[in-house]
Amino acid sequence: MTLLVVGVGAAGYLVAEGTTAKEWAVQNQNAIPHTRELMEAVQQERRLTLAQLAGDDTVPPALAAARIRLDGAMRGLIEVSTGLRKVDDSKIGDDVAGFNTLLSQMTQVRMATDAGQLQPSDAYMFYNRILDVISVGTEIAEQSAPDTEIGVAIADGMRFLNVAEAMARSNALGVMLATTNGPTPIPIEEFLRQVGFYHNEIGNLSAEFPSGAQHDRLQQITGSNAWQQLSQMETALAQRYFAQQATATTSSSSGSNSPSNSSSSSSAKQSLSVLPLSTTDWQNAAAEVNRSLIDVWISQNRHSQELAEDKANTSAANSLYAGGGVLLVSIAAFLIALVLANRIIRRLKRLRKQTFALADERLPETMRRLNEGETIDPAAETPVLDFGHDEIGQVAKAFQHAHAAAIGAAVAEARTREGVKAVFLNIAHRSQIVVHRQLEILDEAEQRQEDPVLLDTLFRLDHLATRERRNAENLTILGGGQPGRQWRNPVPLMDLVRSSVGETLDYARVRVSRLPQVHVVGTVVADLIHLLAELVDNATAFSPPQSRVEVSGNVVGKGVVAEITDQGMGMSDAELARLNEMLRTPPDFGVAALSADSRLGLFVVAQLAVRHGVTVRLSESDYGGIKAIVLIPSALIVAESIPAPTPSELTDPGRRRRLAAPMTSEPVESAQPVTGAVATLALESPAPYSPRPHIPPAPQPDSDGRPALPRRSRQTNLAPQLAEPTPEPPAPAAPARSAEQARDLMSAIENGTRQGRRSAVIPDEQEG
Repeated sequence: MTLLVVGVGAAGYLVAEGTTAKEWAVQNQNAIPHTRELMEAVQQERRLTLAQLAGDDTVPPALAAARIRLDGAMRGLIEVSTGLRKVDDSKIGDDVAGFNTLLSQMTQVRMATDAGQLQPSDAYMFYNRILDVISVGTEIAEQSAPDTEIGVAIADGMRFLNVAEAMARSNALGVMLATTNGPTPIPIEEFLRQVGFYHNEIGNLSAEFPSGAQHDRLQQITGSNAWQQLSQMETALAQRYFAQQATATTSSSSGSNSPSNSSSSSSAKQSLSVLPLSTTDWQNAAAEVNRSLIDVWISQNRHSQELAEDKANTSAANSLYAGGGVLLVSIAAFLIALVLANRIIRRLKRLRKQTFALADERLPETMRRLNEGETIDPAAETPVLDFGHDEIGQVAKAFQHAHAAAIGAAVAEARTREGVKAVFLNIAHRSQIVVHRQLEILDEAEQRQEDPVLLDTLFRLDHLATRERRNAENLTILGGGQPGRQWRNPVPLMDLVRSSVGETLDYARVRVSRLPQVHVVGTVVADLIHLLAELVDNATAFSPPQSRVEVSGNVVGKGVVAEITDQGMGMSDAELARLNEMLRTPPDFGVAALSADSRLGLFVVAQLAVRHGVTVRLSESDYGGIKAIVLIPSALIVAESIPAPTPSELTDPGRRRRLAAPMTSEPVESAQPVTGAVATLALESPAPYSPRPHIPPAPQPDSDGRPALPRRSRQTNLAPQLAEPTPEPPAPAAPARSAEQARDLMSAIENGTRQGRRSAVIPDEQEG
C-alpha cells in the first residue's frame, strides 16, 4: 500500500508538472504576437518622439498614431499575461521590471514631449526601459526552463531580440542625427555602439548557426538591398556628423578668412549634407530590416516554445507511463502481499483456534480431572502444535511449551494441595482425638463436682473445648473430609439450633424464638450444627457485648428458613455483595485463599452450604447489623413424627451425652423432648417457666451405671442442697461448711434468684 501510494503520488505529481510546463509553453506562444506588436509599437513611438524632440515638425500626426498603437499593444499584452498568471503565478511578479510603474508614467512623458520640455536622453531611456520588460521576461523563461536544451534555445532567442532592439535604437538615434545640425543631445558614441553591436552580433550568430533556418534568414537579411541601404545610410550619418564637427573646429580656429576660403567651405558643407537616401527610403529600408530581425527572433522564440512543449509532452507521457508502471508493480506487489498475508492469516487463525481450545477446553478439563483426584501425565496431556519451522511455527512451539508448563504447574499444585489437605486432615484428626479426650475428662469432672464455682469453671472449659472441636472440624472440612459427628435418625430443628448455640462462647446473649416443629435428616445434622454455629459465633463476635442475637425460623415454600440477626455495625454494600457471591460460589481452597483472608468461618459455611444444597445469604438487619438467612431445602426436612431413638442408636463415639448449654428461649408449643441425642443436642426440652425457682429433677442413672450430668439451665450453678427441697427423692444431708463455702453459697443463691426474676420478666414483656 505504501509503494502504491508513493508511486501514484509521484506519477501524478510528474504528470501535473508536465501538464503545467506544456500549458506554460502554450501561453507563451499565445503571447508572442502581442509581444511583437508591443516591441514594434514602442520602437516606432521612440523613433518619432526623438525626431519631434530634435525639431522635426512633420512627425506629430504619425506620433499620435504610434501612441494609439502602443496603448493597444499594452492592453493586449496585459490580457495575455492573465493566462500566464493562471498557469504559474510564481514566475510573474506584480510589477516585472517596473512595467506597471512605466505605464503610469507614460502620460507624463507624452505631455512633456508635446510641450518640448522632455530631454531626448530621458525619452530615449524611458522607451528603452519599456522594452526591457521583454528581456526580463525572456530571462525568467530561461531560468525556469525544464530542460537545458530549452534554456539554450531561449538564450539564443534573447540574442536575436537584442540584435533587433539595437538596430531599432540606432535607427531612432540616426533620425535624430539627420534632423539635428550640430551637436546632438545624445552622444554620437551611443549611435555608433548600437550600430556596431547589432552588426557584429549578426555576424557571430551567422557563424554559430552554420546551417538551418536561422542561418538562412540571417544570410537573407545581410544580403538584402534594405540591409545595404541601411548600412550605407548609417555610414553617411556618421561621416556627416564628424565632418560637421571638423568644419566647425576649422572655422573657429582660422578666424577671418578670405572670400575664396569661405566659398570653398560652404561648398564642402553642401556636399556632406546631402545623404545617399531620402528619409522615406531610409525608413522603409530600416523598417524592412527591423521586421526581418524581429521575425528571426520570433522564429527562434517559437522554436524554443515548441521545444518546451514537446519536452513537456514527452515528460508528461513518460511520467504517465512511469506512474502506470509503478501502479502495475504496486498492484502486483499488493496482490502478492495479499495472497501471502491470507496464508499467514489462515495459519494464525488456526493457531489462535487451537490455542483457545487449549486454554478454554483442554486446560479446564485437565484441572477438573486433577480436582477429582485423577492421576495425569503432563506429557500425554500436552498436544503437538505443528505449524512448520518458521516464525509462526516457533510461536506455536512457544504456546505448546507454555501449555506444558501450565499442565506441569497444575499437576504440581494439585499434588501440593493434596498434601496440604492431607496435613490438614491429619492435624484435624489429631486435634479431634485430643479434644474428645478433653471433653471426656471434663464430663467426668462435671459429674463428680458439686461446687457451683468449680462447676461454672468446668462449664466454661467445656465451651472452650467445644469451640476447639469446631475449629478442628473446620480443618477437616477445608481438607475435604467429613466431621466425626454423625446421626442416623432425624433430629428436631429446635434441638439442632440449641446445639449450635451451645457451641457459641457468648451463648447467654443468644435468644432463640419460635421454630417450626420439623425434623432434619440425620446425615446433615452435624454439618448444619456447624454451619449455624459459625453464623451465630460471627453474630456475637461482631456485635456489642450488651446486645442480643436473635435466632428465628419459619416454614417457606422451598423448605425451612432460619434467620440469625445481630445488632452490630453492619457491612458496606460492596462487602455484602462480595460475601454473598462467595457464599453462592465458594472459591477453591488454597494457600493463597488462606493468606488473603484469615477469617475462615464464612468460607466453611459456604463449603457446607454447597455440599448439602443449603442457601445462605447476608443482608442488612432492621437494627443496622447483619441478618444471615439460611434456607434448608425441603429434601433435608422430615415433617412426620419420628420415634425417640434409643441410646444404642447414637453414633457419636467421641462426645459424652450431656445437656445443651443454657440459653434464653421462648417456650415451644407441644415440644417433645428427644432423648438419646448425642453431641451437644439436648436430651429433653427446657421446662416451662415457674414463678418459683426451678428445682432440677434428681439425676437418674444412665444405662452404663453412671449418673447423668446436670442440665444446663439457670440456677444450675446452685448446689443441690441450696435448691428448694422436694418431697421425692429426699435431699442428702448437708455436710459441714466453712465460712468461705457459706459465703459462696449465699452469693450463688442471690445470683440465681436475680436471674430467675429477670427471666420471668422478659417473657411477660414480650407477650405484652
